[in-house]
Amino acid sequence: MDEGRVDAPQDFAAGSRAEGADRTLLATYAVLRDRLPDLSRVQTLVTSVLLDSAESDPAPASGTPKGFLPVHGADAIRIVDNCARCVVYVWRDDCPPCETIRSNLGAVFGNDPPDGVLPLSVYGPDAAGRLREEYDVVGGPTTLFTLDGRVDARFVGVAEVDAIEREIGILRDRSGQ
Repeated sequence: MDEGRVDAPQDFAAGSRAEGADRTLLATYAVLRDRLPDLSRVQTLVTSVLLDSAESDPAPASGTPKGFLPVHGADAIRIVDNCARCVVYVWRDDCPPCETIRSNLGAVFGNDPPDGVLPLSVYGPDAAGRLREEYDVVGGPTTLFTLDGRVDARFVGVAEVDAIEREIGILRDRSGQ
């Protein structure tokens, strides 16, 4: 993962397309940066999102693949904007294709996850408008492969394990890692 640092919460907010960066999230981020300076900015951001989510409204997780971090849509945007490489899985309930790709993603990220790629899971119906606006996601399952804050590739529907692994390799090649 990107090991760069953000020195102040306003830097984090300025780098994010998510509207109205939550003051509590920014305060948590600032405290963590101050108290745990050895954390990278991505580790600090993810920890901040998890702490914020735990105190308020946790993101739906029942459709999350093994090894993925369930986040709300707005949080996914914040994280993607500040992380070099992410895989964002958008899912919905009562969706047989979602169950199939969830298993395939879990096979890739579950036991021995690829280094340098942050896997996020978003329950699509909770963030449909935001996902459509930011990433042109119109339904689930959709899997986004992001590079430096933008969508580099996507799968709509089921992708097999080898295709997922190939896309991760492409992300690494394009980012020089």
